Amino acid sequence: MKNKIKVLHVIASLGNGGAERQLIELLKYNKNHSILLLYDADIYKDTLNKLGIKYWEMKIQNKLLIFSKIFFFRNIIHEYKPDIIQSWMYNACFFTTVCKLIKLYNKPLIWNIRCSEMITKYYSISLKLIIYSCLALSKNIERIVYNSFAGKAYHRKIGFSQKKEEIVYNGINSKKFNLVNKHRKNLREKYNIGKEELVFICVARVDPMKNYSNFLKAYENLESFHKKKSKLILIGKGTDQLIVPNNCIALGMKQNVELYYSMADIIIVPSAFGEGFSNVLAEGMLTKLLPVATDIGDAKKIIGKTGFIIKGHSVESLENNLLKIINLKKNIIKSMGEKARFRANKLFTVENMVKSYDVIYNKVKQ
Repeated sequence: MKNKIKVLHVIASLGNGGAERQLIELLKYNKNHSILLLYDADIYKDTLNKLGIKYWEMKIQNKLLIFSKIFFFRNIIHEYKPDIIQSWMYNACFFTTVCKLIKLYNKPLIWNIRCSEMITKYYSISLKLIIYSCLALSKNIERIVYNSFAGKAYHRKIGFSQKKEEIVYNGINSKKFNLVNKHRKNLREKYNIGKEELVFICVARVDPMKNYSNFLKAYENLESFHKKKSKLILIGKGTDQLIVPNNCIALGMKQNVELYYSMADIIIVPSAFGEGFSNVLAEGMLTKLLPVATDIGDAKKIIGKTGFIIKGHSVESLENNLLKIINLKKNIIKSMGEKARFRANKLFTVENMVKSYDVIYNKVKQ
């Protein structure tokens, strides 16, 4: 699957997000690609060095100063001589397109858009300005790659160019994400969780789109009002700062999150908006967890008939559906988790993702 086409990827930074993990997986199969980081390589610096991937860090601390680095960008293009520029998410898409319009380079440009509907009132005015700037600029690029049909539909709706769109689903490493009984036993003992206890896991940073406020209220009601016992594990940046129910364990950000899936029975994604393709949903499915998600982004397409879709994201909707799920028999939860693994392993592989990008690169280069 090695492709000789040289691609320079441009992304804000390499933190612990889904897009960042996808880019790293793509680079493992394309070691002739390079990365320009608007900020820094963050947690993946060692990974890039081990892979032998060339990268540059702009270390921009203030978004307003981004265009002070345009000649740095030009010098990288002259040094690396890429065939294609591929930008990831809004900030990088905006920067690379403006540079293209002022003739800083004449290479084909691909955008990679990762979200669906964004409710911008929860975020800075600068994000809203960037999104609508990208809308105006979208007709000037060679391809827009979305990772979900929901993302494509939303961006069409607000006016993004409809020419030359592509859908590439995320690819998840099925060897990395799998149920390991040893991890299950050890982690349950570590966190004082009984062998037969039902465990939910939610992996998401603290962010308005992730809907923690409603979700935690709904989960707390399972025990306080309905007397249903279970445990909830939270993993993600900022979760260790949340006020959580007694039956909840908030662990903060973990780089080895694949170990923690094994201690759970159910993966839940309670998002209110913004999701495109949820990596953690597919990761949980590969670990044989029963998948449960609100009907946001492409969750319904990811889960298929192997789990549950929650209509709405209010406290009441979440509570009512969690109550149904917590009453399921253990053998049904296990059986659905095994079906989820089969589905994810068939549809959402890294190999499929890499092949899809190779096809796009060849089209664009022509």
